[in-house]
This record gives sequence, structure tokens and C-alpha cells, in this order.
Amino acid sequence: MSDKQVPDEIRGWNWGALLLNIIWGIRFRCYRTLWVLFPFFGVFYLFAVGAKGNEWAWKNNEWESVAAFKASQKRWLRAALAYIGVLVLFSIVFTNFLTHEFDNSPSTELALATLEKNESFKANIGLPYDYSLKHGKLGGPESEGFAEMEYAIEGFKGEGILFFKASHIGQNWTLDCLTIQYTDTQETDVVIPCG
Repeated sequence: MSDKQVPDEIRGWNWGALLLNIIWGIRFRCYRTLWVLFPFFGVFYLFAVGAKGNEWAWKNNEWESVAAFKASQKRWLRAALAYIGVLVLFSIVFTNFLTHEFDNSPSTELALATLEKNESFKANIGLPYDYSLKHGKLGGPESEGFAEMEYAIEGFKGEGILFFKASHIGQNWTLDCLTIQYTDTQETDVVIPCG
């Protein structure tokens, strides 16, 4: 690294370097940003990249002026914010898509229909009710697969946690296990025993 003097006015935090660390580092010949790839250590090193990024970029490149340097880093900040925005938007859309897939899966519909016939469920949760996915797995090929889900359920009489496992061959789903634990009493109602 060059011994070039770093102007005081560019010292400080660099969000572009922090958020786009490796890409930013390659662009500004600050290859030490590659250290962020190391497990565990890399998470902490990100803060060094944010704190020292301006200094490294200034020393490793030729700049017309401090103003040109600041303009360059401002563009990288805007790019980093756009990148984070896209990631957040993608994660929201992806999460909503997955939740929709789980909530509308034939296994969930079968589990809820079975639960609605249960007298204990009607007495402790009541109809109608709302439900939200806590954990879920869907797997296997189209011809043969499984589901394992846990839902929080809330009705006008109480709340509970629904857990079920199901499997299918072709389009025919079968419940392999279905339990609900009522929040108020902590009692577990085993509708279909888990084998």
C-alpha cells in the first residue's frame, strides 16, 4: 500500500465499502476486502472495511481531487443502497411466495379440515380462526413427497400450536401425524398419533 498522505476530509466511515465489500475492493484495488470471505473472522472484518475503506481507496488509486474521490464514493453508496433495497424486496417477495405455497398446499388444507372436525379444537380455539406458518418443509418429487409444518393458530376462544406431518403418492395426501397444543392449558391434543 502506498504511503500517500490521506486528507483529513475523506477520513471516516465508508458505507459503499462495507455493503459492497468485495466488489468495491476489487474496483479500488483494496484486495484486503477478500478477508471478509473467511468464516466468522469475515463478519468482524467488515467493520474494518467500513472504517478504513476511504483510506485504502485513496492510497491505492490516483485521484484528481478530494471532490472527485467523494463523488466516486457517493456513487458507490447509492449503488450499495440500491443493492440492499433489491435484496430486501426480493426476500419479502420470496417469503410471501413461500408462505403462500405452504398455506395453500393440499397438506395444510387437509390438516385444517381434519382439525375443524375435532371437538376439542372447537372448544379451545373456536371457529373461525387465523393461522400463520412458524416452520415448514415440503419435499420429494411430484409423484411422492412429504410435508412437515407447524402453525400458530388463534381463534376467539384461545390460541395454540398446530403440528402435522403428511405424505402423498400421486395427488393423494395422507396425514401421518397431527397434534395441537393449546396455549392456555399447555395440553396437547393428539388427533393423529405420530408414529
